[in-house]
Amino acid sequence: MKKLILFTLIIFSSAAVAQKWTAKQLADANTAKDIPSLSTIEIEIIMYINLARLFPKEFVKYEVVNYNALPKYKKDLTKSTYKASLIKELNALKPLNALVFDKVPYENARCLGEEQSKNGKTGHERTTCKDARYGENVSYGMDNSKDVVMQWLIDEDLVSLGHRKNCLSNSYTKIGVSEHTHTKYATSSIADFLW
Repeated sequence: MKKLILFTLIIFSSAAVAQKWTAKQLADANTAKDIPSLSTIEIEIIMYINLARLFPKEFVKYEVVNYNALPKYKKDLTKSTYKASLIKELNALKPLNALVFDKVPYENARCLGEEQSKNGKTGHERTTCKDARYGENVSYGMDNSKDVVMQWLIDEDLVSLGHRKNCLSNSYTKIGVSEHTHTKYATSSIADFLW
């Protein structure tokens, strides 16, 4: 009973989770729910990425269509060509496997987050952390899981769409997510993707 209550709290702790998802869809996407070392936001970031991978068309309807702003950047997305391209891509995407938590990419993401939490830098360059070969997404200033994932999926003003590609790549099977404080942007979230 205790596990069921914890599971429910983790799934619905983010007010941003659309109410249209079924309990089964949320359970299928919530592959990191049993990792006690992860924060709620870290677990939910993995869940949101997996919802987009597992149920791309539903993700468009439930999460993307009415998502019109990146709050921390005060960016209006109502007429965004990047948002429109995400909708088109998700509507054409065949469902992918859910990503599962893995300690190796998690440790890599955690190291970068801790390093940047102290030095205030941004990006993917490491000073003391080992430079591993992963797909990597970094977000700054977002304080909830949905905004982090929507920032990566929409990838506004990033022509390469590298964050989106990492989230929706069929090549990746594992993920590690780490959330930190940041001196300039208050928060940062790092996701590392592994084959």
